[in-house]
Amino acid sequence: MSYHNYTLDRFDGEYAIFLKRPEETEQLLIHRSDIVVPVKEGDIVRIEDNGITYNMNVLHEETNAQKARIQQLMKQLREKK
Repeated sequence: MSYHNYTLDRFDGEYAIFLKRPEETEQLLIHRSDIVVPVKEGDIVRIEDNGITYNMNVLHEETNAQKARIQQLMKQLREKK
């Protein structure tokens, strides 16, 4: 069993597209029916692949910290105009 942290990038049809952190260049596609926890785009989750199913936990603190960083960057960009 191995686990990694991912960001939920988007839903595309019947699949959720997760990007492996921190580089976010490697994708993991998981069918919506295999997702048993409520997740939304932008959430950071720890995904454990046991070879049969995926176990997911939303990392709320990491997600909130990432959102705060993005908001700060957006604020800085707006102030540069």
